[in-house]
Amino acid sequence: MEFTAECAPCLLRRVLFQTRLVDPSLEAKVMSSCVRLLSEEWEPGTNSAALATKVHRLSYDLLGVDDPYRGLKAEANRVAASLLPRAEELMQASTDRLRTACLVAIAGNVMDFGIGGFESPEELRHTFEAIVSEEPEPDDVERLRELLRGAKEVLYLFDNCGEIVLDTILIRELRSMGLAVTGVVKGESIITDATWEDLAASGADKALSACLTTGAFAIGVDLEKAPRELLEAFSRADLVLAKGMANFEALSDSGIRPMAHLLRSKCLPVSKAIGARKDRNVIKVLER
Repeated sequence: MEFTAECAPCLLRRVLFQTRLVDPSLEAKVMSSCVRLLSEEWEPGTNSAALATKVHRLSYDLLGVDDPYRGLKAEANRVAASLLPRAEELMQASTDRLRTACLVAIAGNVMDFGIGGFESPEELRHTFEAIVSEEPEPDDVERLRELLRGAKEVLYLFDNCGEIVLDTILIRELRSMGLAVTGVVKGESIITDATWEDLAASGADKALSACLTTGAFAIGVDLEKAPRELLEAFSRADLVLAKGMANFEALSDSGIRPMAHLLRSKCLPVSKAIGARKDRNVIKVLER
């Protein structure tokens, strides 16, 4: 997805948010440097995930930390785990388990801090029921179901911590359909996205057939830096299931198909690109 004018203040708000988590006295230094980099690197056609990766790399280097969100990520996993019993109740009562599992997984995607939405993991407790009861828009769940019926292996691209806990509901449903599910986490800590350590700490790794990493510090997936094993997994998978906006931003123009995007449309640029209204549950299947 192309970086737009509306992406710029959103990205910089995130940089300011993570700076304040680490050391508010560095605000001027970090923000001025990131604004300068953004102005130098942004040109027509620039991929939004690639540019955001460069800005976050500079921010982390200036802050002198490798994971400014460590505490928030642990709290997000804890809050999501407390919602699992309710999610399992919804699954037991459901007449369409795949749809319900997708909605539960999407609900976790709202935990995206510092971009004008949630500021605390606790907020999910108050919105979970409303989100899982909201119909997707667009709603490609029937096409997703058809693709899964003909599949053997799914590549599941994780997004945020907290979200990964609720993803287990969908992963278990996919496994019950006889599918092998390989999860993909970040190779290095970046914003609130899950790494292998985060996945293992949450217990979500136990639901998977296998797990790989993106192999790099990157928003979404940087295919140019991806390890050979991951590129082979993309080629081998019958379906890629990508969680969250960053994976859509990074991969929607990649030509990898079929790819199902499950996310909450939290910003207008992504909403427009995927064909949704803002703040909606999205199940979108991209095919050749």
